[in-house]
Amino acid sequence: MNRKATFTLDQLDLRRAVRLHAFSGIREKRTIIRLAVLWLIAMAAFVGFFSAAGMPWPELRGHLWPFALVIIATILGASLGIPLALSPLVIRRRFKQDKLVRKPVSAGWDEEAYEAEQPGVHNRIAWRDYMKIREDRHLFLLFISDYSYQILPKRALTQEQIADLQRVLAAL
Repeated sequence: MNRKATFTLDQLDLRRAVRLHAFSGIREKRTIIRLAVLWLIAMAAFVGFFSAAGMPWPELRGHLWPFALVIIATILGASLGIPLALSPLVIRRRFKQDKLVRKPVSAGWDEEAYEAEQPGVHNRIAWRDYMKIREDRHLFLLFISDYSYQILPKRALTQEQIADLQRVLAAL
């Protein structure tokens, strides 16, 4: 089995990575807890403000559901919308400034580690050192931290390589 691939990242790869990162991050338990706490604080502020302004409780209670839905939409819109809306601008700028991101990557893996090499840069990171790994139909994201990840586009791999990598990752 050939466990090596060479590819050059393009802007679409980075957009897909940002999208996968955003959508997988929003489903994580700690993110859901943080968003729920933010929602509770916003609801408490709403109730406190209008109670202090003298609005009677029966009237205030009638406005809680619409406000709760507006707050949910606002929180989710900001959590997903901002990263997704700004990512094309950031990616274009990164491609203009960061020459390394435009250079070919030679990647490979075995049962112990993932290896990536570019001109002047070589790393071999043990699978156990990755915090998490995400996958969609276009790529693998290998997270070193919450915000730092390596991208392995599936377009650079054969179906056999994808299956092999999925097998290696499932065994972790």
